[in-house]
Amino acid sequence: MKVSIIVPCYNAEKWIEEALLSALNQDYESFEVIFVDNESTDKSQRIAKNVGEKYPNLILASAKNIYKRCWDEPRQEGFRLATGEYLFTLAADDSYEANYVSNCMSFISAGNGKIKAFQSGIRNIGMKAGDSSQFYKTIQQFKDLCLARCPVSSPTVVYSKELFTSGLLETYPDKYSGAADYDLYCRLADNNIFIYPAGRCLGYNYRWHPGQATWEMHRDPNDYEKSIQDYWRNRWNPV
Repeated sequence: MKVSIIVPCYNAEKWIEEALLSALNQDYESFEVIFVDNESTDKSQRIAKNVGEKYPNLILASAKNIYKRCWDEPRQEGFRLATGEYLFTLAADDSYEANYVSNCMSFISAGNGKIKAFQSGIRNIGMKAGDSSQFYKTIQQFKDLCLARCPVSSPTVVYSKELFTSGLLETYPDKYSGAADYDLYCRLADNNIFIYPAGRCLGYNYRWHPGQATWEMHRDPNDYEKSIQDYWRNRWNPV
């Protein structure tokens, strides 16, 4: 079963080569890697082009940087270009262990076609350390968690291409900025799409550093997360 690994990138020259090589050197048999630049102003594109000269399964693409600090445009472009049956994402400042895709696909394959969305735990590196994972067993438990916090490690979510072609993976960064994925997870739950949790890290290295999108989002004076929680609380638990 072929998979596609999408690597959205904006000004990640310090990390992008490591990220791309970790994706390109997976031990999984059938995959493509799609690098989508979001109008970087540093050397990211040049570095990716140099890597691509050695790896023919690296596809180079680009997207307009409309919403600052958001990966929605480049990721959506990667999803559109993808020819795999499942869609992986790798943040440009993170990396995979060599068996990450194989580990995820073993879990997904065990579901006999039932798993349309899945998430691994993460290994924190950089300014934080240790593994962290999400735990829930039902969509209702997932919804309850969503009303308090985002219960998903965003870059680790694997989607079936079917979800994308059906339109269910559309996001709204114009409304929720960098928290648009949080709203996406709530909408998937609202459509009875269960994001199966691995319950442990399967080989995703999540790098914490000053300037990363997650770090900056929590410094944003606009409380997008609260807006999302309020909207879905009113929808799921109307007074």
